[in-house]
Amino acid sequence: MANLGSRARRVALALCAGPALAVLLATATATAVAARPAAEPDRSTPVTDVWMKDVAGDIGLEPHAGTPIWASPDIKVCPTSVECAIGELPVAGTTSHIFVKLRNPGPYGSGTDSGVLRFYRTSPGGGLSWPTDWTPITSRTVTVVPGVTTVAVTWTAVPGPGHFSLLAVWDSPNDPLPFLTSDTPTNVRHNNNIAWRDLVSV
Repeated sequence: MANLGSRARRVALALCAGPALAVLLATATATAVAARPAAEPDRSTPVTDVWMKDVAGDIGLEPHAGTPIWASPDIKVCPTSVECAIGELPVAGTTSHIFVKLRNPGPYGSGTDSGVLRFYRTSPGGGLSWPTDWTPITSRTVTVVPGVTTVAVTWTAVPGPGHFSLLAVWDSPNDPLPFLTSDTPTNVRHNNNIAWRDLVSV
């Protein structure tokens, strides 16, 4: 009888411990996933890699330590729809034109890609937190073949006068942006399809 009682207690404990252990394992797994930092882009499968330079010597590697990252040579603002040789200060309240160079391929993929080039700006004197401090300007659907593709968009109602920032973001299912935080400089360094240009409107 003592053996039977002991065996019954062991069975009862096993039955109780099973669900409890399952709950503990599920909780531990969920905590580990939640604590996991944002991952670098998954390059394990073939993808396209459209990119923009953050600095003159940029070759598209992620992340990079080049500086200043807020002066991308691949973003230019011009007063007319004809690309200017050197970017000019936009005039507040008027229409300017943004020219962006999309480079293909980068170091992480190859092939023609189709996606959307999105443009954002901050308010003059405003913050840089992503995405709360960034206002969409416009976007353009583009097919990017190997080489350099220049995309031009019209920018109405330039803000200011004052100092603010401009972002160009290449958005494509084949070239995703998996590394995004609230910190804009971190995003630019870790995603070669984001470029940043500081501007002053007059």
